[in-house]
Amino acid sequence: MFVKLWMKTDVITLAPDQTLAEAEALMQQNRIRRLPVVAGPSLVGILTREDIQKAISAGGDESSRLIAAQGKVAAHMTRNPISADPMDPLEDIALAMRRNKIGGIPVIEDKTLVGIITESDIFRALTEILGAGKNGARVEMKIGQSSKELFQVVKLCKQFDVAITAISIYQDFSPEHRLLTLRLDRDELDDLIDSLRQSGCQINRIMRFDKEGMDEG
Repeated sequence: MFVKLWMKTDVITLAPDQTLAEAEALMQQNRIRRLPVVAGPSLVGILTREDIQKAISAGGDESSRLIAAQGKVAAHMTRNPISADPMDPLEDIALAMRRNKIGGIPVIEDKTLVGIITESDIFRALTEILGAGKNGARVEMKIGQSSKELFQVVKLCKQFDVAITAISIYQDFSPEHRLLTLRLDRDELDDLIDSLRQSGCQINRIMRFDKEGMDEG
């Protein structure tokens, strides 16, 4: 998964000489929490809602806050912000957000701002890739650390003509086991589940989904 598949490309931006009041109005109108700051096509900073609140609230009384709201974006933005490349793996950017405690990262290509990736985009990617909201079933099981055990699970799904629509593996579940979660395209799985158990898989949970909701088995 690459950033370019999930980033927003219709990015609203600021110029360094715009005021904090203008920036705040843009954020409110568009229901966003951060704005890249550009000079021409180049990214020069990023301004967040927290930056604006900190600058304006420091003014004290109402008149001081009004004066502060006329301050320039350049004086309050974060310069040289962390950025991403469109071809960066999405999981690396998610890790960078977590480590730096930020909710969005501008995307740069050839020194030009081409998009922005936010925590909401990453949540959207996660739900899409894991098949949330689709019919079928979700099967959670423990398998051994050997690659042949994963191969056997895939082989059995193929044998029973059950398509895997999403797969995730928690490698460090325990020293002996990995936690494997499959999203499958159908919910009639009795024969497959029996064969998985016979092969040594430990089935933890089966959840079936349809248009009316979820049924746990």
